[in-house]
Amino acid sequence: MSRRMKFAKRKEDIEKVVEEVERAHEHVEEHHHHHDINDIIVALQTLVEALNARTSGLEDKVASQGREIAKIYKILSLIVESIAAREEEAKRKAILEALKELEEEK
Repeated sequence: MSRRMKFAKRKEDIEKVVEEVERAHEHVEEHHHHHDINDIIVALQTLVEALNARTSGLEDKVASQGREIAKIYKILSLIVESIAAREEEAKRKAILEALKELEEEK
């Protein structure tokens, strides 16, 4: 699995980035330019926060879907177990367990 780029999440990390950007542009003294940089930084911070929220939501969905897929495989294995069982009681037990899995909430 590939590694994802992590965005700065802590306020201290974002402030450090802001300070570095401001230091890189210290040679420009014009107030208007400084104001533009601040606007850009605020916009970038907002975008990073939105991306972090969206990423978190997607990670939650992926985890939920993974649990559902595991549940499906468990039910299928119980069905196969019931088909392969020689004794009626073993068949019945596997089918009842599969039904129980189907009825359980997340």
